[in-house]
Amino acid sequence: MSGIALCCYPVGLQNTGSIYWLILCALGTILGVLTLCYNKIGNFSVYPEVKNEATLITRGPYHYVRHPMYTSLIAMMIGIALYNYHWLNALGEVMVVGAVINKANREEKLLLMRFPEYANYQQKSQRFLPYIY
Repeated sequence: MSGIALCCYPVGLQNTGSIYWLILCALGTILGVLTLCYNKIGNFSVYPEVKNEATLITRGPYHYVRHPMYTSLIAMMIGIALYNYHWLNALGEVMVVGAVINKANREEKLLLMRFPEYANYQQKSQRFLPYIY
C-alpha cells in the first residue's frame, strides 16, 4: 500500500482537460462512503484479518462485489492517474492494484476459514467489478 503515497499527489498537476478523472474519483468516493454505511462498527479493518466479532456482510455494495472498498480505492487511483497521464502516477496505480489484489487474496482465505458460507457468497458475487471480475 506504500504506492498510495506516490499516487495521492499527482505529479506535475497538469490536467489533461478530460473530466473522466473527476468522475472516477467521485464514484470511488461515493462507493467508499456507501460501503462504510453498510459496514458495522468494529467490523472494518485495514489489516487482512477477521475480527472475532466480525459478521459477513452480503448486502448493499457487498451484494455486487466482495471488496467494494478496494474497488473504491482503485477507481480513485485510476482517476488520479488520468488527471495528467504522468508515468509515475501510472506506476503508482499498478503498485496499488497489485497490493490490493494480494491483500484481497489473503483476506479471502481468512474469510473462508471463518465463514463457511463465504464460498457460496464467492459464487454469487464478483471480486472487484460487478459482472466482470
